[in-house]
Amino acid sequence: MQTTAEYMIGDCNLTYFISYGQKCQRQMITNLATNPSTNCSAEYQDEKECLRDHVAVCLGREYHGHINLVANLLLYQLYHCGNVEYKHNAIYGIVLKSIQCQREAFMDTEICWSYFRERLNANRTDPMLCREYAIAKKCMAEKAKANCQICDRLRRDTFNPFCPNDTDPWLQVNACRDLLMPLSCDRLRTYKMALDCEHKFVASFLGNTRPDCRSVEVAFKRCLDSRFLTFCPDYARKQRLKDDIQKAVTSFLRGRRFFCSQDINFRTIDLDIKVRPLFPCNSQFLPEMEKCALPLRDAYRLTQNITAAQLCRHFKTAVNCSNDVQATNCKVEKEVTSMTYNTYNSFCEFETEHSVSGAQFVSTEAIIFVTAFGLTL
Repeated sequence: MQTTAEYMIGDCNLTYFISYGQKCQRQMITNLATNPSTNCSAEYQDEKECLRDHVAVCLGREYHGHINLVANLLLYQLYHCGNVEYKHNAIYGIVLKSIQCQREAFMDTEICWSYFRERLNANRTDPMLCREYAIAKKCMAEKAKANCQICDRLRRDTFNPFCPNDTDPWLQVNACRDLLMPLSCDRLRTYKMALDCEHKFVASFLGNTRPDCRSVEVAFKRCLDSRFLTFCPDYARKQRLKDDIQKAVTSFLRGRRFFCSQDINFRTIDLDIKVRPLFPCNSQFLPEMEKCALPLRDAYRLTQNITAAQLCRHFKTAVNCSNDVQATNCKVEKEVTSMTYNTYNSFCEFETEHSVSGAQFVSTEAIIFVTAFGLTL
């Protein structure tokens, strides 16, 4: 039976074929780190030529016509200047089969490189580039390992010209056995359960009292625990996965941002790779959501006397704005979108114009409506 080491891509064994591209990336990154007169576009062209020459050596004359296509496939795994989107074709399918990988190993790589690229473009001497480059490479390595049967043969290149010793700092990494198993809770069911908790969270703030954010947030997390522990083994098994699932869910949902705090910004790349599908939004999502939430949060926190109708108008405006932001910046199933919209749209369907003091923000009709969902105000 043929072993992994015996698989050949033309004249090159599999390990050499996959790993050599790292040398091309090394040169590009080294030049960007040490030569202030060069730029990404010029270095990317050199990286492409380096990789093409490597592929040409491996494929030889027999597959000469496929050199550019194969080189372009491998380029999806290397550093680039942005605006690189995977487009599948028949030749890619043949190569992927040969190296025992799924196309997902080469797709959506922008999530890995974008934060490093932004920092690099801003200041090439930024000391944070040491860690950012290491995190970006870890992200790319885990993407490949999670989608290739040869996971144990793949290694992250630890060379890092932004670090004092030219070596990556220590980073926590996932073992192959963890990477090859998807998260044990799917996005649709996760948000179905989370939105039950979110409904109670929002209802607490549209009730007759001003609740303490910390106590309501604790109750929200307990609600998540009561639901996720029974259907999501990963949530119960590993503290880091539990923490990341909570981060992803609370940042996608709106209640905390609407009424408590804007301090829920995080980077998708910092989530465990298994949890990232729960937050399928781009880097503009959170800043744009904050713009939607701020007027409502200020009205709730800073205004002592307000009518129920006034607060509901702020709430509806924030909800409509957030719906647009989600539609523009996130890729989720229609069912998730529908559940999310319906959850927030179910509040403030009835308004009154009477003035209230303190925090009496909803009319009797609204209280009856929300109570009909089995919630306590």
